[in-house]
Amino acid sequence: MMFAVVRHTYQLDIPDPENVFSTQSSAKWVHLVWVFDTEVDAVSFAISLLDDPLIIANEWLLESAIHQLEKNKFYQVGRESVAIAEVQESPVIVYEDELNEDIENEQKSIH
Repeated sequence: MMFAVVRHTYQLDIPDPENVFSTQSSAKWVHLVWVFDTEVDAVSFAISLLDDPLIIANEWLLESAIHQLEKNKFYQVGRESVAIAEVQESPVIVYEDELNEDIENEQKSIH
């Protein structure tokens, strides 16, 4: 079994941080995934993602966040989150075009 670490975070792009009047800054939500062979590696990496200044500045909050990742495999602060998931087999997806093509081929072979 493999494990994935999933992070939902708000990524800022501030090309000129010295210019408080700059209109070039932007931000967007990003959703990132890393895959690991073991749960221990996934948990360790997830803990390393606890880099929010409000969390790391407070020892009790950091311990709580680590505990939640280890026990519940999930931690959220504001709208940002880190989760540890079991990787599942991907299902086979049949698209309508493929299905119609298969039906047409089957009909041709019958006639």
